[in-house]
Amino acid sequence: MTWTELPAKLKIYISFLTIAAFPIALWAVKGVLINEYDSGWLVLTLLTLLTALGFQYFPSANTIIGIGDAFIMAIAMMYGIAPCIIATFIHTIIICIVVRNPRIPVYKIIFNTSSAICGAWIYSNVFHFFHHEGTGIADIFLPAVLLVTAFFLINSLLLSIAVAWSTGNTIARFWIKSFMPFAVDFPVSAVAATIIVTTREFNEYMPFAVAPIIGVVWGWNKVNKARAKEAENHLEEQEQLYLRTVESLALAVDAKDQTTYGHIRRVRVYATKMAHLCGIKDPDELKAITTGALLHDIGKLAIDDYILNKPGKLSKQEFDKIKMHATAGDEILKQIHFPFPVAKYVRYHHERYDGTGYPDGLKGEEIPLGARILTIADAFDAIRFSRPYKLPVSTDEAVEILEEQSGAAFDPGLVRLFVSHVDELELEAEIASANIEELSFRKYFENVDQALSNAETTANDNGFSQDIPTELLQVAELCSTAIGHLDLQDFLPIIARRIEQLVSFSTCAFYLSDDKGCVRTEYVCGAFSDLLQGHQIGMGKGISGWVAAHRRAMVNTDPLLDFHDIEGDFSCFTDTMVVPLINDDTVLGTISLYAQDPTSYNQSDLSVLQTLAASLAPMVAEAKQRGSTKPEDVIDPTTRIHRISYLTAIGPQVISAAARKQSPICLIYLELRNLYQIIRIYGGNVGNTILRRIASCIKTELRETDILVRYGHQGFVALLPGVRIEHARRCVLRLKHQIRSEVSTVGGQNFSIDCSAGISIYPKDGTSISTLLQSAQDSRKINISESALSDENVVNFLPKA
Repeated sequence: MTWTELPAKLKIYISFLTIAAFPIALWAVKGVLINEYDSGWLVLTLLTLLTALGFQYFPSANTIIGIGDAFIMAIAMMYGIAPCIIATFIHTIIICIVVRNPRIPVYKIIFNTSSAICGAWIYSNVFHFFHHEGTGIADIFLPAVLLVTAFFLINSLLLSIAVAWSTGNTIARFWIKSFMPFAVDFPVSAVAATIIVTTREFNEYMPFAVAPIIGVVWGWNKVNKARAKEAENHLEEQEQLYLRTVESLALAVDAKDQTTYGHIRRVRVYATKMAHLCGIKDPDELKAITTGALLHDIGKLAIDDYILNKPGKLSKQEFDKIKMHATAGDEILKQIHFPFPVAKYVRYHHERYDGTGYPDGLKGEEIPLGARILTIADAFDAIRFSRPYKLPVSTDEAVEILEEQSGAAFDPGLVRLFVSHVDELELEAEIASANIEELSFRKYFENVDQALSNAETTANDNGFSQDIPTELLQVAELCSTAIGHLDLQDFLPIIARRIEQLVSFSTCAFYLSDDKGCVRTEYVCGAFSDLLQGHQIGMGKGISGWVAAHRRAMVNTDPLLDFHDIEGDFSCFTDTMVVPLINDDTVLGTISLYAQDPTSYNQSDLSVLQTLAASLAPMVAEAKQRGSTKPEDVIDPTTRIHRISYLTAIGPQVISAAARKQSPICLIYLELRNLYQIIRIYGGNVGNTILRRIASCIKTELRETDILVRYGHQGFVALLPGVRIEHARRCVLRLKHQIRSEVSTVGGQNFSIDCSAGISIYPKDGTSISTLLQSAQDSRKINISESALSDENVVNFLPKA
């Protein structure tokens, strides 16, 4: 701080001391020159200078190491005021020169010398005012006590005023903090000075022989004391560093587990306060509990992020993983070698009082007291505040839960103690949590997450139109009608084909989650499909695993991240787009698209795929819940005909036979477009009756070698081996006639059945059941009218087998 930066009152104070010291110094010089003082004071002054040069200043101890104060007091006692002032002035100047690193501003040198001169004048006058004659102990004891008192008070107060005013502290607070620890040093200096003075009784020159010895002994002691002080300060710094390191580790856990911000600090307050309430006095035990509270969740650093931050209930495998954080925390902290049992408390903080906890199943008093305290502190905060899987509750509700679990999860005595002090514990925890500034990177990530969320729900960015493509509506309709009737291996190929019409890709993979913490390909089409069949990626790994774990789409990322564990050259892939399949807050898997040519998927592509995933997810969930198809599940209970899964199973054999014989196959898709309206008006029983009658009508028109299955809720598919397209068309017209004549009246109610039909033929329109079905759905242009029927059309043209 420069002179111009000093407060005005401090400038006045320094100026006043300087003005006061100047005439005192002139008077002292004049006194030394005029009066014939014994030259002995010069010898002591020289010793003062030598000790000032010989012993250095220790900043951390805030003291000058030397016997100079004792020699100056001895000069004041033996030779008077003027020599004392001159010796003090010279000593102060030398000290400023010795410790002038960094350089001391000139105004500080002026202040130091002025305050020293004024102080010397005051305490020298105090001594000589009370001392009359003689150099014995009895003669100089009381004056010496008053001298050292004045010496200490004057020097410390003059300096305290200056420093306090320059730093904004109060004078009293600074004086108590900075000078009280050194108050004992000044009486020691006074004793040394008294010894020097009293030796004059034995011989006139004895003080000059004793003074160097006292100086060396006293100085050596001061050096050792300063070193001890340095060591003490170093230990304090190390302890502060340790505390800051522990705090940083706690912040690392907080940063990883984004859902529990402030949890660690509140638990520390609960645990530390509970330890005191339990009467724990051992400092190491208290430190262990406090440190354990801060680091009790450090094992979460070993747990996947998606598990820690997962909304909703954890699966059994995920919960087994998260239970490992207690053991992981124990192993991590054992490497630090704390001098108190932190690792043990962290390991056992999820043990239950009834012995059903983890990781070791300890029971009752087998669980260390510190761990039992941490258990209650951790559990209460988890109950009180929100987590991904629960909402926060009130204090009364949290207390009620603790009391319900007393004796089962928690130590009953500790629960009673905690509950009796819960209000003060919560108040202290709230203050501790509120006083900690939230880390800036948390706010940054929250802003990024919000921006991503907004981007995902904004349909107008990057040229995306709010007009939903017709193909997308058809997929949604397809998914809603197929749910409960199709297996995944039947339906996913159809969805992949529909995706190809909406978004370009080279490879499409449907990854579904399993019970082993992985996602595995259920269906793959396109390039490298043979290599990717059954491919498995760990949850949170690669692109698809990350998307499934974090429930967030990923676009235009290096596709090779998904294939690093597969033998093969996937370098031809350039772009990828992966979206999660989520149903009822449960992640089912992903739809993963990979492109070989530079594609750079945009927001429009992402929105289309996300919309499609939302339509597909309920069907995937139902199919996964249904599990593998049982024989009785192949039959539709309403119509008593096969479901579509039967056709997908038997169809390849029919197609293979047709290929060998080079004969055609026709596939007819019939859809009742107004069935939903009929059900809404007349009820589900009427709808089921209509479906049964239609199935019966169709079966009467088919041969025994033909295959009829129910597709979705309002559709039927017929596979006709050996039939050509013109015969299939006539069959469709005849079916319309049968439906109108036999199904139009149910229970006295007349209905108008709105049918649409599509026909595809093998091999022209496709070489698999899925492609033939897709082609038939795309060609639903035959809306049969009554006028289209004729005697020629209604003949039974299909030869019976």
